[in-house]
Amino acid sequence: MPIDTGHKKTIARNTAFLYVRMLVVMAVTFYTSRVVLNALGETDYGIYDVVGGVVTLLSFVNGSLSASTSRFLTYELGRGDTCRLASTFSAALNLHIGAALLVIVLGETLGVWFLYNKMTIPPEQLTAAFWILQFSIVTTCFTFTQVPFNASIISHENMSVFAYVGLYEGFSKLAIAYLIQLGTDNRLILYGLLLMVNAVLIQTFLRFYTRRRYDECRMRMVRDKALYRKLLGYSGWDIFGNVAVMVQSQGINIVLNIFYGPVLNAARAIAVQIQGGLRAFVTNFLMAVRPRVVKLFAEGDHAGMYNLTFYGCKIAYFMILALVLPIAFDLEFLLHVWLGDNVPPYTDVFAWIIMGIVLSDAFHSAFLMAFHAIGRIKTGNVVCGSLMIMALPVGYLTLKVGLPPYSVFVTILVINVICHIISWIIAHGYVRFSYRRLLGIVYGPCMLTSVLALAVPSLIVWAMPSGWMRFITLLTIGEGAYLALVYLVGFNRDERAHMINPLIGKLIKKFKR
Repeated sequence: MPIDTGHKKTIARNTAFLYVRMLVVMAVTFYTSRVVLNALGETDYGIYDVVGGVVTLLSFVNGSLSASTSRFLTYELGRGDTCRLASTFSAALNLHIGAALLVIVLGETLGVWFLYNKMTIPPEQLTAAFWILQFSIVTTCFTFTQVPFNASIISHENMSVFAYVGLYEGFSKLAIAYLIQLGTDNRLILYGLLLMVNAVLIQTFLRFYTRRRYDECRMRMVRDKALYRKLLGYSGWDIFGNVAVMVQSQGINIVLNIFYGPVLNAARAIAVQIQGGLRAFVTNFLMAVRPRVVKLFAEGDHAGMYNLTFYGCKIAYFMILALVLPIAFDLEFLLHVWLGDNVPPYTDVFAWIIMGIVLSDAFHSAFLMAFHAIGRIKTGNVVCGSLMIMALPVGYLTLKVGLPPYSVFVTILVINVICHIISWIIAHGYVRFSYRRLLGIVYGPCMLTSVLALAVPSLIVWAMPSGWMRFITLLTIGEGAYLALVYLVGFNRDERAHMINPLIGKLIKKFKR
């Protein structure tokens, strides 16, 4: 079933806004990382990452409420019920305020206790670590109460505002990176303070913008207990899945800190920045597609919902693989160009495994659009969440028995692949689709393209010494061969005729102009 032309234009326009922002922000962020690492040093850089991660670990409730808010706002927009939309927004905002208060309590009790009693922090930096924890708590609370406003922007498919705000955020962080070099006493505290103030300013602007733009973004008294139960019932089961995500990311980060100290946290932080940059390509694309998937389900078009989800899976994977190939084959060279001589140990190994995780998650992130559109998430979160939580004890045991630190990331990769397979089976039980079509449209072409795509970069790396010339060759000849494979192998004849060729034709016309 072809995707509606109007839907294509909306998705394409929103994707374009998000990608312009992303490309600029990524370039600024990667450069900023080098400046901050040089200014703070490996130890302080690792301290900021792991201490801020303690608060992130406490914020799993917000992730659950965020998914619930976004889903129900988009669903009510799809139905056209403005009164219900306004009530849903206000109820969600009340729940997020409650979640923010919970984070304050947990952060100032459990978070402070864990900082002083369990974490590996140099004694002379404990005071700085304490203030980083406080700044992180304030930022997290603002982020919590901002979620309904952001969800409203996404539901209305108005991605341009995220593009403009993202550009400001990227350049402001670059300015902060240079400002901390002016400090001489404790640059870590100054860095945390400036990031907190910047985050509060950005979120305050977005609140004013949404209140003026969308009628539903007003604080109203909502006493509809059924609506609160509906939001909490959905998010309640989603909490389990978000706990699992937090355990995999920040839980493993804390385990690394316990066994190896903040230097390995710095290595992990750099590898995760690569992960974040790669995921941004998928996140921005799926952010533009997700509202349409939910609205198709709200309209009762299950075939259209899965059709868009399948294509989203495949395109997301091809986009990520296009980035992973040149980075993975010349990673050590790129790390030294990026960070100079300050590359923490194990950074390259962490990054290689994490890129594998990102490729696997590209499928899963796209699939979750349909899962959340359907709205029946109990079984999936219980089963897959239980498996994902196992990454923490298994990762701890691997380090306890003396396996290398990268073993924790191998554990995450294996568990995530298993969870992805199980999730498709569970979703099929709710709203059925063709497994044969899924394999034929998505996984078969993606796997075959991946295997064939390794040949040209491998030959280039074998024939040329490391350096700029080899990397440029990977970007030109390697990526050119990959794009040809995607066109010929990744997409079938119908997809080329109805999706790819028209897009190429439009690009050629614009280029001629």
